[in-house]
Amino acid sequence: MPIASDFPQSVSETFTATREQIVLPGGASYLIRRDDYPNPICIWNYHPEWEIHFIPDASGFAYVGDYIGPFRPGHLMLTGTNLPHNWITPGAPSLPGRDMVLQFDADSLIGVRAVCPEFDVLHRLKPLAQRGIEVFGADAFAIGEKILELHAIGPRGGLGLFLEILEAIEAAPEKRLLASEHFISIYNQVSDRRHRRIDQAIQILQSDPGAQMHEVAERVGFEPSAFSRAFRRLTGMNFSDYSRSVRVWRARTLLGETDTSITDICFEAGFNNLSNFNRYFRLETGLTPRAYRQAARIRARSVI
Repeated sequence: MPIASDFPQSVSETFTATREQIVLPGGASYLIRRDDYPNPICIWNYHPEWEIHFIPDASGFAYVGDYIGPFRPGHLMLTGTNLPHNWITPGAPSLPGRDMVLQFDADSLIGVRAVCPEFDVLHRLKPLAQRGIEVFGADAFAIGEKILELHAIGPRGGLGLFLEILEAIEAAPEKRLLASEHFISIYNQVSDRRHRRIDQAIQILQSDPGAQMHEVAERVGFEPSAFSRAFRRLTGMNFSDYSRSVRVWRARTLLGETDTSITDICFEAGFNNLSNFNRYFRLETGLTPRAYRQAARIRARSVI
């Protein structure tokens, strides 16, 4: 059984949730992956993107908002925008591939339903997703099989199957809501404005990785000291570490997808000099920029 410290006891404690940074593949509507357990990102976390979580074979405890309950093989759950969540398997030293994770920016997809009416299913699911939905029985396994199939296809070419998964969740007769209405009401009142401003700050960083903390704080309406505290509380990282991670992520993308020189990538990613770029890139990835580019090209050739 989990001990008391394994899960939050009140709405105020949900502010210790870490914001997971999700980067969708360029041009894709969703991100799908299979995660081992334990995993550095398998923690009490939240993110603006929706998440469909399928656990084919393991058991443990699910935490969604103020909901705590057991999960068993074939567990399937949908969580909505900024709803804190985690799945724990107590006593398990290692469970390779325990979690199938499907993440997507539902608000953006809802916004295009005028031209792609198939995404109207997200509009219908939205009031349920904000509390979290668990699907039971044969439907959970059937939807899980579709998720496994989508994982085999990857982030491109599976849009029709992605929509089938969403429609199957909506149509499933055996499902229930998880977080209480009371939790959602209080949590949204307390956290929504703060989340929006920190999310805005993260968007600024992703478009301008070299932005300084005082500049970002001013743009989102925070005093620098208050911004620093709120940023760490809602992301689990201080601003400088997060900024560095964004810059390295930008550099990784450019190294893997373009022929831009490493020197130009250094400055385009927001670093001030090559020495710092090389040091921080190696700290984040374990590779030099040159070695990372070579490895990325080998991988690209292997999947052609």
